[in-house]
Amino acid sequence: MVAQAAQDPPRVIGIIFGPPGSGKGTQAARIEKDFHLKHLSTGDILRAEVVKGTPTGREAGRIMAAGDLVPDELIVDIVRSRLPEAETGAGVLLDGFPRTLRQAQALDAMLAGEGHNVDFVLALDVPEQDLVDRLLHRAAVEGRADDTREAITERMHEYHKLTEAVLDHYRRQGVPVEIVSGLGSPDEVFERIRRVIGISSG
Repeated sequence: MVAQAAQDPPRVIGIIFGPPGSGKGTQAARIEKDFHLKHLSTGDILRAEVVKGTPTGREAGRIMAAGDLVPDELIVDIVRSRLPEAETGAGVLLDGFPRTLRQAQALDAMLAGEGHNVDFVLALDVPEQDLVDRLLHRAAVEGRADDTREAITERMHEYHKLTEAVLDHYRRQGVPVEIVSGLGSPDEVFERIRRVIGISSG
């Protein structure tokens, strides 16, 4: 189990994937609490950098405001600077990274330099129609008129196109890649994740 493996070296390195609206943030927080893995979210880091007005934040803010993806190089640099500190505990749960094949290869190189590797990958799976409905509801509540059905659907397609390449990359390496249904209550989803993490870590 990860809970057992996390008590002894080597530290556990996990990755969680999930499209917008899948409940990934909720589940990542619960994994962090129950399995003592530091939740390292590149999205949270970028937003914090934007708020602080750092050079990284200004560059990322300009790119995101234009609706573009933050370049691989910038994301890799952010993770490289944050990963050593995050790894000081039982392990790390990466969220929002790696998002592309190039980012996955960069992560592998970082970890190999420390004698580590990715231990497991989780991907939350929710039918697209459910995701679109959730996001449209959230957009209406938050007053986000730019979150149209067409825009949300395009983001879903982009997510799946990028994610599948990363999942296949780790499957080829023999890393346990587990697809977990994101339907049901947060408790039901987390119970599935608990079982999967236990199986994945042997």
